Amino acid sequence: MLKNRGFIKTILNYIKRIIGKYIFLSMLIVERNIIYKIFKNKKKNEFKIDKKNIVIFGGISTNKGCQAMTFTVIDEIKQHFPNKNIYLIINPDFDRKIEEIENYNFEILLMNNRIRCRVSSPCYRFLTGNPRYSFLEKKIISVIRNSEFMIDVYGFRLSSQLIPDTTWISCILEIIIAKKNSIPYFLFPQSIGPFNFKLLHRLFFYTLAKIYLKYPRKVFVRENDGVRYLKQFRKTNIKKTYDIVLQKKPYNIFNLFKKKVNFRNLTILKNSVGLIPNIKIIKKSKLNDIYPIYYILIKKLIACNKTVYILKHSLEDFEICEHLKDFFKNNKNVVLISDDLNVFEIEDIVKEFDFMIASRYHSIIHAYKNNIPVLAIGWARKYYELLKTFNQLDYYFDINENIVKKNIVGKLEKMILNYKNEKTKISLTINNLSNNKIWPDLVKSIGYDLKNEIF
Repeated sequence: MLKNRGFIKTILNYIKRIIGKYIFLSMLIVERNIIYKIFKNKKKNEFKIDKKNIVIFGGISTNKGCQAMTFTVIDEIKQHFPNKNIYLIINPDFDRKIEEIENYNFEILLMNNRIRCRVSSPCYRFLTGNPRYSFLEKKIISVIRNSEFMIDVYGFRLSSQLIPDTTWISCILEIIIAKKNSIPYFLFPQSIGPFNFKLLHRLFFYTLAKIYLKYPRKVFVRENDGVRYLKQFRKTNIKKTYDIVLQKKPYNIFNLFKKKVNFRNLTILKNSVGLIPNIKIIKKSKLNDIYPIYYILIKKLIACNKTVYILKHSLEDFEICEHLKDFFKNNKNVVLISDDLNVFEIEDIVKEFDFMIASRYHSIIHAYKNNIPVLAIGWARKYYELLKTFNQLDYYFDINENIVKKNIVGKLEKMILNYKNEKTKISLTINNLSNNKIWPDLVKSIGYDLKNEIF
């Protein structure tokens, strides 16, 4: 009897958690299919050119890839739309220094999923009453209603590969907010899919995606697989393009900062190689598989009289960097850069390497942007397609497959011999990418006259 009671209690608790987790998503579907169709006049998605704000959903975090995408888009918008106010709406896990925030030449607003829910759903707002920080919610609503268009610059949200695999919810909520306020919305170059969710997640994702992923004016996708996944939900205005950071010319720093920023200038010795790890590689493999591979690669580089610089491209990778340095504690040819460098400082360092061993996607982007070859260790399709674009698949290893130490050392030896030729190949590809700009597409989509814009 007690066993049966315990079993029933477990089932009831499970159902309670499920209901609590998905009650809001259910409410969105009800609102969309019943309440708004009956009681609300349909709004035409008319574009007005007199609004003052441009909203960017992205982040300036300790992840330099995220930082690079955000800075790239803000700099371009400042050039093309100099009279607009730029608001960057990000998640609350924001940890930059106060003095740095105050020096940004744009305003940051924090928005968690609770606020996204309240802004996107009048029913939810009514049921949950006044929030603790109502002034922030009111500010966000005011900014959004006066926005000319919105841009999502996240690199990867619509996928079941992320942990947790409900990360897609924030993206859908932002699209809902744009749709309900009749604001043009753009998904800038990012990876999309796969959508191998668990049954309940799949039910809500596919239901909401079929409704709301049709709304964005244009979706820019980095990989062919992403285009295929997205076509389940929309057939038009999808464009395969390259990462926006690859397309970026030199930055105008004053578009990003109010006053001059003094960047650190670290000296990199000649005949050096950069090593940038990724904690996702560690999590998706066995420690006993990955660390020995890094060890044997570093050892080989030392034997070839190379200086190896270990640096992080995201704060969460620093423990790995320290661990790798510990293997060569007393070896001066292995240097750990422990400073928290910004994206511009990292790019300046990357330029000085002969080549790199890297696992962070945007560390490879920064390398290719500066014609630096990479021995890449990746975990997702986006790595494969990026290296294929640059004719560098000979130097790619997928962590989902068995990495044979002999093979990866052989590829490293090939890189040591051929990195100068690889630089030339990468340079030619970068020049060919210069014609694949996304800004003309955006301007056309929102109704501007291209003759009045500078590209």
